Amino acid sequence: MENGFTISTDKNKLDIEVVHDYLCNRSYWGKGRTIETVRKSIDNSLCFGMYDKAANFVGFARVVTDYAVFAYLMDLFVLEPYRNRGLGKMLVDHIVNNDLFNDILLCWRLDTLDAHELYRKYGFQEPAHPERIMERR
Repeated sequence: MENGFTISTDKNKLDIEVVHDYLCNRSYWGKGRTIETVRKSIDNSLCFGMYDKAANFVGFARVVTDYAVFAYLMDLFVLEPYRNRGLGKMLVDHIVNNDLFNDILLCWRLDTLDAHELYRKYGFQEPAHPERIMERR
């Protein structure tokens, strides 16, 4: 990729402690998750790790999918020292245009509090029929 950054789906390369720390302590959406919960979510998702030229972990996202009907983009972040370089955009672009999803009819979903404009650039929009969406919390 550009600027020497790479993206991998190899879960063995992920720094799970850093992922846990970010989600639990620095994100607004993952507060309170235990390391066990983070590990289980990684084990059961397609994960994307982003790395710099020296193979340092710089960003993460995961997709929950059945590879046929839906994909849910979750837990996307870039660590603070690497922000404002377009890396989040590179990560989103890489994921939504990944060959794994080329021949599959997908409905992509995500939740965001503050990044609507970023995700609109990749075709995300408010639900066409929000009255049909339900959730259990």
